[in-house]
Amino acid sequence: MIRSYKKTDLEEMVRIWYETSVIAHFFIPTLFWASQKNTMKEKYLPLAENFIFEEEGQISGFISLVGEHVCALFIAPEMQGRGIGRALLEHAKTLKGKLSLKVYKKNKHAFYFYEKCEFVAAGEEIDEYTGCVQILMEWEQVR
Repeated sequence: MIRSYKKTDLEEMVRIWYETSVIAHFFIPTLFWASQKNTMKEKYLPLAENFIFEEEGQISGFISLVGEHVCALFIAPEMQGRGIGRALLEHAKTLKGKLSLKVYKKNKHAFYFYEKCEFVAAGEEIDEYTGCVQILMEWEQVR
């Protein structure tokens, strides 16, 4: 079930974000992700429009939007491969009709996932925080 975020979700969201980030972004030191936990909890997540995927009272993943930009899409490592990310992305597509996001170039698994979800690469840039190349991807509803 997809539902809107509640403040009581924040700790679990940060846990999922951190654990998934460390695994998916193996090319960035773990200390970087650890140093970002408070910023995620106190700044980024509370400022975004967040949607939670919940099963039997457990949060399996979430998507965070700022306008039409997907700032975060994270699925608990043990829940990946079950269609949760696709369901959250489809929910966001229905709400917005147009989406953009950035994915690290070295995170090939995520890049291919977004391609399968009809996103197209629209450019590249260097992430100012990590120095890693990010690919800007976009999706727009066909009318």
